Amino acid sequence: MKEKVIDEEKKAVQYPSAEFVQQACFEDYHRLIDTYDKIYEKVNVTLAFCGIILLVILGSVNYTYVVDICRTQSNLELFSLLLLLLCSVASAICIIWSVIQLLLLMRSKTLSVFDSIDIRNEEIYRWNPDTAAVWLIDKYTIAIAGLRTAIAKKQKKYDSAVFKVVVALLLYSVVLIIEKGI
Repeated sequence: MKEKVIDEEKKAVQYPSAEFVQQACFEDYHRLIDTYDKIYEKVNVTLAFCGIILLVILGSVNYTYVVDICRTQSNLELFSLLLLLLCSVASAICIIWSVIQLLLLMRSKTLSVFDSIDIRNEEIYRWNPDTAAVWLIDKYTIAIAGLRTAIAKKQKKYDSAVFKVVVALLLYSVVLIIEKGI
């Protein structure tokens, strides 16, 4: 009796058609393309910001602290000058490293994308709609997998560059606090 009920329930389950799934794949593909494009937009904005910060940080690095270290009389002054020099150099290195990373992110690599020229195959037009939709689903899922991998790599590199910018700004803040005596 239970087996009969289970068989009837299986028959009653309706699965979406391949055409419906194909539309979902199409939308997912376009969403990922938009995400990929937005990463480039974020990189451009961050790169412009870093350019300004780089000029400010490099303009404020004072290398005369090296000479002042030799002339110091107290340990406290020596410590503050060493900390000032270390933070200045580390801040400059972090922002330069971040700019280099962002510039490298601007390079475009080959992506596996959906090739719409494949649709121009007359054989496909003879297939029933579900078979053609399954073929499209296959093409989209291959492209989607490649896009997800590329997006994850670019996002990880972008996050790393932003982290370096934050570290550079924090180190520069320490420099300003030591210089101004705040």
